[in-house]
Amino acid sequence: MTVPLLVAVDAPLAAGDVAFTYAAPSALPPGTAVVAPLRTRLTLGYVLGPATEAGRPLRPLIAALPEIPPLPADLIGIAQWMAERYLCSIGEALAAMLPPGLMGDARVHVTPAEGVTATRTLRTLGRRSHTLTGLRRALGPGAAATLQQWVAEGIIHLSAAFPPPQVRPVPSLRRIRLNVHPSLWSPSPDGARCLLLWGGEREGTYLAAVSDTVRRDRQVLALFASIAEAERFAARVREVLGLEVTLLHGNLPDVERLGRWLAIRQGQMAIVAGTRAAVFAPLAHLGLVVVDEEGDIGHREERVPRYHVREVARRRAAGIDLLLADEVLSMETYALRGRQGVEVLRPERADGAGGLPRVVIIDLRRRRDRTPRDGTPGGAPPAAVGALTPPLLSALQRVLREGGRALLFVHRKGYADLLVCEECGWSPRCARCEVALSYDVRDRILRCRYCRDRSAAPSTCPRCGGRCFLPRGIGTQQVARLAREMRTVVFRLDADVAPTRVEAEAILRRFRGEGGILVATPLVLQADEPPRVDLVGIVLADASLQHPDYRAPERGLRTLWRVRALARSWCVVQTFTPDHPAVVALRRNDLRPFYREELRIRRAFHYPPFGEVLSVEVSGPEGPAQQAAASLAAAAGAGVEVLGPAPLRRGRQSRWQVMLRGTGRIPREGLAAWLRRRPPARVRVAVDVDP
Repeated sequence: MTVPLLVAVDAPLAAGDVAFTYAAPSALPPGTAVVAPLRTRLTLGYVLGPATEAGRPLRPLIAALPEIPPLPADLIGIAQWMAERYLCSIGEALAAMLPPGLMGDARVHVTPAEGVTATRTLRTLGRRSHTLTGLRRALGPGAAATLQQWVAEGIIHLSAAFPPPQVRPVPSLRRIRLNVHPSLWSPSPDGARCLLLWGGEREGTYLAAVSDTVRRDRQVLALFASIAEAERFAARVREVLGLEVTLLHGNLPDVERLGRWLAIRQGQMAIVAGTRAAVFAPLAHLGLVVVDEEGDIGHREERVPRYHVREVARRRAAGIDLLLADEVLSMETYALRGRQGVEVLRPERADGAGGLPRVVIIDLRRRRDRTPRDGTPGGAPPAAVGALTPPLLSALQRVLREGGRALLFVHRKGYADLLVCEECGWSPRCARCEVALSYDVRDRILRCRYCRDRSAAPSTCPRCGGRCFLPRGIGTQQVARLAREMRTVVFRLDADVAPTRVEAEAILRRFRGEGGILVATPLVLQADEPPRVDLVGIVLADASLQHPDYRAPERGLRTLWRVRALARSWCVVQTFTPDHPAVVALRRNDLRPFYREELRIRRAFHYPPFGEVLSVEVSGPEGPAQQAAASLAAAAGAGVEVLGPAPLRRGRQSRWQVMLRGTGRIPREGLAAWLRRRPPARVRVAVDVDP
């Protein structure tokens, strides 16, 4: 008599379903780790629970591995939710959640039972641990059947092989007084709130929240967009509160990540901090989840399943305190204001006026009567010459004469395909998607990356009637060349000259020591300690705000806001659109008008938080990939707006994007059925939800 069990294994939906049904000699608790056969290979899976009778012969499980701690029920629930939301199998979700050594790369010991005369094969296998792939190769064809028979007959015992957990005692909490206003953090009677922390000064509130949570004998999970921020948080908690913090991030050696995960599973750690995968830390007594810089792109996983940390954190924080924090909140988080159980811990004006640099807007449009808004530090005439206008050049000269340092911020190392009316600053946008159209200089064609619409570049501006359009593209190399004409030392920081974090930090050390001008992309914001300078010059703000993406205004403003914070005295912004809501918010230091306008656009075009968007990327050989993208678009179902397929340029393979947009949740049934029909060989499919 056997029992059918539902088991999650690391296999895509194209392999069959969200989970597989196997036969076991007896029932096993949910979360139990098992060795299972999958086609011709061996794999590690986890029991989800009993399955319905299959009505056909089932492959038997090979063995359970009780040495691996069973998965907590809440993590199994998260994996099931991820499979449904991100169109993946439950096993793929678990593989993304678990550290190395607990899924496809697990190692096992093969131990002959006592009293059994070991054959040469068994003696060879028992000398060391094996990966499941290595074990299958050692046994050859029929490895699964051989192992299953040996285990069933009691000839061998299979056990998991991994290092012992790293268990360290948690120091007692010091009694300290924190300089945090009680209105920003107060104990919660029921411990179930969503708190929005809005502004740049967040550390004190984090420390107060951690202190309160640990005093209630609850655990803390703090999530950061970068390793440097997670390490900085851990250092401050140790320094101020005297508490040990366990770090979990991708730069740890595999063995250490596994050891820390096992120690957390044993309940020995009170505070866990880390990056994306840390959101799945197996904390049994959570009382607080913190998501720092909640709208940062660093919280979005690039591998399948492409989850967002903020959304997973909201699922994990059911019934406990959730703290979402950023200088510029995402539109989804801002829209939570006013809902039941949601509190705002900052005044709506994100930062006070004190301590901020003076923002100067340089209007790049061809208007003789224009003058720089808010004045300029140099007082030069505002006629645009090349990438650096005379007001910006004058400000640079003044800062350098006084022995100061300057940062020239460029959106990217290459160039941005942006067509701009030189008279009024208008830039063409897609009527269906409300995103900036990319401009092909060679063919004079405008393209939408979402719906694939193409049109000829206009000869006349529909806003002002002007006839002068400029393809504006400014890169770091061009700006650095112009900066060197000022006869000062110039440093360049982008992915070409600093492909690694070590090289980037070396350039920043030289800049701090020698001074001069730093020409940098957003890479400067990822530094352990971004440099503070006397003057920040944003060479072309439109490159950040007019990217062909519906999130471009939000992400562009977040970047410009952080770059502005690097300036002590002046921030000079060059733009063709000085009246853009993001530019106005930067100048006035007031985010509310920007949010109102952006929410209006999101609502009109059914973008999050007023609708759902699925972006499906299909990649592979030219013909099969294009055909697969076309058939996928046809499988979307009724009531869903389909944009594309649209070709993507990056990578060597053919890449196509299909965008699905709906007023509510987009049905997944048709897409899931398409994925289960197995796309053509060598064609890969990745699904982004609300990209």
